[in-house]
Amino acid sequence: MACRIWLVGDDPQFAELLEGWLAPAGISCTRLGTVEAGVRLASGSLPVDRVIVDACSRGGSLDLLTPFKEAGVPVTLLVEAEDLLAVETGLHAGVSGLLVKPFDERALRAALALQPGGASVPAGGCFPFRTLEDVTGLSQLVAGLCPESEMVQIALSELMLNAVEHGNLGLGFVRKGELMSCGAWRNEVEHLLNLPENLERFAYLRVECRPREVRFLIRDQGDGFDPSPYLNLNPARSVEPHGRGIAIARMLAFPDLVFLDGGRCVEGVVRRHVSMEVAA
Repeated sequence: MACRIWLVGDDPQFAELLEGWLAPAGISCTRLGTVEAGVRLASGSLPVDRVIVDACSRGGSLDLLTPFKEAGVPVTLLVEAEDLLAVETGLHAGVSGLLVKPFDERALRAALALQPGGASVPAGGCFPFRTLEDVTGLSQLVAGLCPESEMVQIALSELMLNAVEHGNLGLGFVRKGELMSCGAWRNEVEHLLNLPENLERFAYLRVECRPREVRFLIRDQGDGFDPSPYLNLNPARSVEPHGRGIAIARMLAFPDLVFLDGGRCVEGVVRRHVSMEVAA
């Protein structure tokens, strides 16, 4: 984790909260308004390892993203739950991590642990997520980058839910069926999420915006699995209350779904433009 961080934004109370979270880890924080940060950027002197930019600042914060990227400084962007413009701006500017407000101290640490360009986190902006609420809110937000966003949101939420319950929490197929049959599934998931060994266990959603497509990659910290039995709807499992999420995701939005790293990682692509260019 970086040891020198600039907190860029125009909300001093929020910056103080973040500093209070990071200081115990030995991280030196400097609070800067957007104007002051811009002045320091222009000077060319950047004695800093990482920058946290609050997109909710009154003005100018998003204009700093590309200059920080060009200066070689990794950026973590903080966005509101419905601020799709800030998300897309951040992705095009090459931010390494994004966090949706509100978030807690653990999520902040997870976002700051992301290494831009690393082998485990390929190019693109990454969102850490951990809870069922994270799955719902984040899938709704980033699906807005795509056409037919409602279908993409359902598909993403199915895959992200798998990453949480099956990947990070290790909840097996049979056990989930037992819990769902007696209406105890959600309570058990919440219980597992609150166990000490799972509090720092995050999955990651990487989003990459390209001119003609949006690429989504979901990675968990589980033991992996064989996805082949779940790629298509199986009539033999039609009476089961679950087990169709991957097939549904393929049908709704990701026909070319690809699993990597022994099932710990899944990538789906949504085409943004279906019309072909005609040569002049």
